[in-house]
Amino acid sequence: MPKPRITLLPALLLLFGACSSTESDNEEARIEDFRFRAGQYFQQGRYVQAFQQSQLGLQLDEDDGGLNLIAGRSLVMQRDLAQVARAFTFLEIAQDELDSYKADYSMAEFHFRYGSMLYGFAQEEKASLLEYPEPDAKLQAARLKTSEDRIVKAQDHFVQAEELLDDVLSEAVEDLNSLEMRGQVRALQQKDALAMEDLSAAIDILEQSRQFKNRKLTDPTLTMVQEERFYRDLDGDIQREVAIRFVMATILKRGDALREEEAQYSLILGLDPDAEVAYHSRALCRYELGRLAEASADMREFVGRTALGYDTPPVREAMRIIEEYSALQGG
Repeated sequence: MPKPRITLLPALLLLFGACSSTESDNEEARIEDFRFRAGQYFQQGRYVQAFQQSQLGLQLDEDDGGLNLIAGRSLVMQRDLAQVARAFTFLEIAQDELDSYKADYSMAEFHFRYGSMLYGFAQEEKASLLEYPEPDAKLQAARLKTSEDRIVKAQDHFVQAEELLDDVLSEAVEDLNSLEMRGQVRALQQKDALAMEDLSAAIDILEQSRQFKNRKLTDPTLTMVQEERFYRDLDGDIQREVAIRFVMATILKRGDALREEEAQYSLILGLDPDAEVAYHSRALCRYELGRLAEASADMREFVGRTALGYDTPPVREAMRIIEEYSALQGG
């Protein structure tokens, strides 16, 4: 009796299935590897390399949410208008694929950075045109309109950033990054009261963070590595608060709140005595308030610390105030 033949079809299907599964696993492993390396580079501030690794991974899966997120954020962090503009497409895919507040935050960051750079460029362009007008009146009007259009476009980006940050903060109420950024966005829209609320809330979080780190630094069981890390993080908190307080001072200056503005510079100098700009700015406040002796003392500090040349406007202004006080003293 003949032996029954064993069909090869099921065996081949199993073999092909196994091969397909292995290939799929290998591809996912490679994508994960690119995602990991891109994330590592991003954390180190090596944004060009982070973007390159993301691009290599996206060649395998162009819709991977994590890779698109890192690619977009890496472009945003390069702070170049053309590179930031490229980030939108990557971040849009990341939003669709991840559906998380982190993706919304990153898109808000895009709108904030792009809007800020566009706004700054347009304002400088407009100021230059007003100071050095084109001989042709029609060309002057056309260029001014282009600048105004850019400012309007920048404001649209700020609106979109604020809306996204509202969504993020509805899920993560005390997210420091979002509070700080929304405060800056609102300041750029001249929503000063709301901006001050956000920035004050961010400072509260930073102050709590500093208190915690200072307590940890009294722990005798800390290793040298741990202690160095806490000091480094503490310095980061301080510099971040200094930056926020400069924004708050700008808002107060816009509202002619001279005493409150002066107080911000004093707080800044309490955190960072080497912040030379704060000496200059506080001196101007004190000069306007009629406290010439204090203004002169601040300007002396500024001149003694700055690397700016004597022919630069800030130093000339400082010397004028110093000389004015000296003349009153008969010196």
